[in-house]
Amino acid sequence: MKDEKLAKEISNLLKSMSGKTVAIVTHVGGDADAVGAAYVLKRILEENLGCATVHVHIPDEMSAQVRAMVNYLKLDVKSEAIGNVDAIILVDIGSLEQVAEYFEDVMKMQGKVYVIDHHTPPHGGYPQGFFVFFSERYRALCELIMDVVRLMGIKLDELEAEALFLGIYYDTARLSLADSETMANVCELVRLGVNPSKSVQAIEVPIDISERIARLKGAMRMNLYRAGEWLIATSQVNSFQTSVARAILSLGCHVSIVAGEYKNGVAVSMRSQQEFFAKTNINLGKDVAQIVGARLGGYGGGHATAARAYCNSTPDEVIKLCLNLLEGLLGEKLSRV
Repeated sequence: MKDEKLAKEISNLLKSMSGKTVAIVTHVGGDADAVGAAYVLKRILEENLGCATVHVHIPDEMSAQVRAMVNYLKLDVKSEAIGNVDAIILVDIGSLEQVAEYFEDVMKMQGKVYVIDHHTPPHGGYPQGFFVFFSERYRALCELIMDVVRLMGIKLDELEAEALFLGIYYDTARLSLADSETMANVCELVRLGVNPSKSVQAIEVPIDISERIARLKGAMRMNLYRAGEWLIATSQVNSFQTSVARAILSLGCHVSIVAGEYKNGVAVSMRSQQEFFAKTNINLGKDVAQIVGARLGGYGGGHATAARAYCNSTPDEVIKLCLNLLEGLLGEKLSRV
């Protein structure tokens, strides 16, 4: 168990919600880890603790894969306002701005808002009256939920185990970032009936033509920089920034930064190789995305090797700031290749 004290605190929190109405809110768009954690928390609160009502909300638009996972789990996701509830649980959000259209609903509930996360809290923390439960020791939030389930003595059914497996699998980049305890958790879920191949295939969505075009355009528009042994690639596309950042990283650079117009501002996705983080200790979520978002009138966050920010700026300015921050962190001037 990576953080038994934290798991006990969350266990006690959930028990205190018995009989109450609860809203669970993920970050913008959700992802497998957020959906898996939300699903199992909803099941625990309803089936084991007798909560009156538990609704799950995913802000903004779900990706095709997230929608496939929601359908596979038969999870009822609410799109309307949160309404009158006794408590709000924010899962895997990274920063408060990630609740998007639910921001006002959440702020009205200060004193009854609980954050359960494995991301570093944003610079400046959360507003007064928010209760935050987090630990960076966990590679995925679903790992933390597994520890909570163990402490509560709850036996997972097969679908709950699948939800946690999918969250761990995708948040560890298909287990490439998993440590020994993470793998032990995966093995435990397999013993509970999870068939990894079946679970993954159930929510894998083929890349459609528009995403393929975005990836190829992103590669064509790429600029390459070097600082010592490190190669940093940047590009601009107005859709599928995250997918393009992953694709460019796979071409061989150590860091990829992809920005583009998003709604009334700019979205930027960043990815780095595990080797880059291991040798430089540069955390893209904490050291780059959070700062970029804060300085450019938006918000950002994420993990050490995968992060995203939303800004009120231009793609050029966002990329320029990302590169300037990396220069400072590396202590070496970037040169065009």
